Amino acid sequence: MARTNISVDQAVFEEFSSQAKLKDKTLFAFANEALSAVAKISAEGGDPSELYGLWRTISLLKQVDVITLPSDFVDELIATQYASDKENLLKMFRELGSKLVGVLKIAARDIDELAVFGRDFAMLLPLKQLKISKSQNGDSLEIRIVGAGRRIESTECSFALLQSILNGYGYTVTKNEINIGTIMAWASKTKFA
Repeated sequence: MARTNISVDQAVFEEFSSQAKLKDKTLFAFANEALSAVAKISAEGGDPSELYGLWRTISLLKQVDVITLPSDFVDELIATQYASDKENLLKMFRELGSKLVGVLKIAARDIDELAVFGRDFAMLLPLKQLKISKSQNGDSLEIRIVGAGRRIESTECSFALLQSILNGYGYTVTKNEINIGTIMAWASKTKFA
């Protein structure tokens, strides 16, 4: 067994030590477990800095009982339903977005946190890019999504979902450009009467 000293920030050490105690583990055991996981992730080409975001995303997905299916299969299902009842399907996606807002707000209380969480969440979805840019005064957003479906039907459903989520965070879509797999949307803070 090799022994070495590792220097870490005081705050990191205190949190690490506290968590080891909560797990009823020695610092030695807890450090070995943590370092082993990070080493395995790195060895397989992963980035250990993404670990916390991935864990947070998985925790949120457990809250909503997500079932993982191949994206081609989901796209085909959506296209079939879209052809027979487009309006009801879009309504279902809008309702899903409205329901997800409550769960999303556990991880991201405001639109700034949602932008950060969105980057973490995108790792588990077939999204290639998810970017939310906020204007300096905070009154408007620009949302750019690449990989939002492989067919126009699934992209339109993704957009319906996005609209509802933005509404839940107090923004209304004012303009959009939708193409197969890509969504550009601009939104403004909702003005309440």
